[in-house]
Amino acid sequence: MAHAPETTKAYDELLALLAQVRDEYVLSPTRFTDAIDVVEGYRYVTQLFSEAAELFMEGDPERPRFSGIVHPARKFLGDNADAIYQQAVIRGDRSYRIRGLRDVQDYISFTVHGHDPKGGINGAVLADRNDRDFEIGADGRYEIVLSPDEHPGNWIRLHPDAQLVIVRNYYLRERSAQTDADIACHISIEPLADPGPPAPLDDATFAARVRQATSFIRSTTLDLRVWGLPGTVPFRSNEPNAVGTPWCFRNAGVDAAGAVDIYYSTGSWDLGPDDALVMEGTIPPGVFANLVLWNVHMQTLDYVNRRSTINAAQIQYEADGSYRLVIADRDPGVPNWLDTQGHRHGDMFWRFLLPDAQPETPRCRVVPIDSLRP
Repeated sequence: MAHAPETTKAYDELLALLAQVRDEYVLSPTRFTDAIDVVEGYRYVTQLFSEAAELFMEGDPERPRFSGIVHPARKFLGDNADAIYQQAVIRGDRSYRIRGLRDVQDYISFTVHGHDPKGGINGAVLADRNDRDFEIGADGRYEIVLSPDEHPGNWIRLHPDAQLVIVRNYYLRERSAQTDADIACHISIEPLADPGPPAPLDDATFAARVRQATSFIRSTTLDLRVWGLPGTVPFRSNEPNAVGTPWCFRNAGVDAAGAVDIYYSTGSWDLGPDDALVMEGTIPPGVFANLVLWNVHMQTLDYVNRRSTINAAQIQYEADGSYRLVIADRDPGVPNWLDTQGHRHGDMFWRFLLPDAQPETPRCRVVPIDSLRP
């Protein structure tokens, strides 16, 4: 304690929070009653710790670097098998240059986020650009400057409260990006003014980083909405086995923690072992669309070994161009089956990127699974 009193105190606060998360989140009977939800709750917390350590304990806004947000072994806040997300901590009073490569992405966007009052990464979007808004070279390479003062070329203004930049790369492919070893995101960030090497790590600096990590874990567990209670986002259906009307934050003119040019639609499923949820509709022309299944911790189900997500390039369509998707715990013997993998309930989440028209609300109905067999 004599050598690192502040870090020791912060570490003890983190340990106390983890015990509280165990008792009031993972083991809370008002949150979770199914064994699979509790077991996955423990795994979820370990994955949050992985993110907290990489972004906050190792992040340096004077010398930022991009790191992957989610992947098959780290899932939180509604991850996605068809996208690669990158993150870096920044400061609103500094200037940075991002260098990247567009190769097989169908969409790239940058959002600059402000302070999250809960201590997480869901601060309001202070600035955003997608790849339709900036110049890209014939070889696919691009540069973007982030700074408080205007720069020629591709430029994003930094607000004084800027704390985080998130990069979204979406891929509409028959093989999902997160399962394809040939997919890589080539991107870097550096300060325009070289700050020189960092000073040796000191007690006060690391204690502050540990406390940031602690706040992040709290915000993504104890501060989350209790699953199953009515949600307040406008694109959510609070009726089981249905999804809400697709809704875009940009068109609504409100702040959003996510991308502002994506239409979202979500709801929950609640199915017995012999039930199937049939979802039907059409997808308007656009850049990208997919449906993913999440558990009660907002984590995608296993998409490496089973089908729990499906994008517009993977769907087998009806003769008229419409789709029919089936969500069930066992294979009904029809195309477009999404496997609930032993989960009685969870969330289903649509994304529509830059559609040419307002996406229609998917139509949902529950039927006996055996009634679907050919």
